[in-house]
Amino acid sequence: MAYNPESTPVSKIRNNGNQAAEAMQPQQAMQPVAGFAGMSPAVAREVATIQGQIMLAKMFPRNMSDVWKKVEAACSRKKLAENALYQYSRGGTDISGPSIRLAEALINAYGNAKSGFEVIDSNADFSRVRAYAYDMETNTLQERTFDVEHIRQTKTGRTKLTDPRDIYETVANNASRRERACILALIPGDLQDYAVSLCKTTLEQAVDITPDKIEGLCRGLAKYGVSKVMIEARIQRHMEAITAQQYVWLCSVGTSLKEGVAKVDDFFDRNAKPIGEPEPAADKKTDSRKPAAKPQQKAEPKAAAGTAPEPQQADDPYNVPDEVWNGSIAPNGEIAEGQDNGPESFKEDGLENFFDVDV
Repeated sequence: MAYNPESTPVSKIRNNGNQAAEAMQPQQAMQPVAGFAGMSPAVAREVATIQGQIMLAKMFPRNMSDVWKKVEAACSRKKLAENALYQYSRGGTDISGPSIRLAEALINAYGNAKSGFEVIDSNADFSRVRAYAYDMETNTLQERTFDVEHIRQTKTGRTKLTDPRDIYETVANNASRRERACILALIPGDLQDYAVSLCKTTLEQAVDITPDKIEGLCRGLAKYGVSKVMIEARIQRHMEAITAQQYVWLCSVGTSLKEGVAKVDDFFDRNAKPIGEPEPAADKKTDSRKPAAKPQQKAEPKAAAGTAPEPQQADDPYNVPDEVWNGSIAPNGEIAEGQDNGPESFKEDGLENFFDVDV
């Protein structure tokens, strides 16, 4: 049967001949869907985006075997391992954990999840920020809402920030810590521990401790007021004898100081003394370098009348036999030749920006 344009429209036939069913008018097509009724276009678009992400996460769930392999591959990179850990002291105990860089690598390997932060409100005094981490596969949300004052703590006191760039950097620095906390609350703990151990192993195997790198490490920590004497007092050895594990720990300390999660006083003693410096003589019961006490001589009989007494020489504390000394200090109080008078000076290198890693 040929098609007749004047016949009953198809839409009316499908409605069983109901003449009340009219074709959709253009103004009706522009009305919002019932599920998004009352929403602004921006909100409706955001909701639709989230629903699409959840649908894709359900269609392609994560494979935990692949997640562990991705974490292993990411933590085997030296650049990530150098900035993967932070460490600080609290109550005499050293606390360490994954940094924001390692947390970002973990959530990327975890898949079907995202994290970030957004400024909810801002004025001249503070900014209200929301940090979050969202698992779209399990519909699990971790978020933190906090206020960041537009100030900077300095040795001279509090400084108010007015430059937009300074304000953004302060907000981003505080937000990154909350974002890290949200991510670590989302990622399984055993996966975090595995990533931390891999980063430590990678760094210990990759690090080649040379005088240039030791000097670069000292210069990097010196930017935050940490001297070589303070470092040696903490590790209880000269820098030439530093171990790979201690080198890794100092790198994590430098990362903590850079990110602002710890202070110098949390790790080092500002009043530290050089390694091998002798203690005060009053604190020691015996000192092998002191001259041996001379035996008391008996009192001589008085000189006869009319005879002048012989002049007595003053006791010379250094007038002792050489065998009294232990060989490291000469009788004149100077260091004997061949003895070590402290660590050798380090060679100059070009590692001024040892810890200058972009946040």
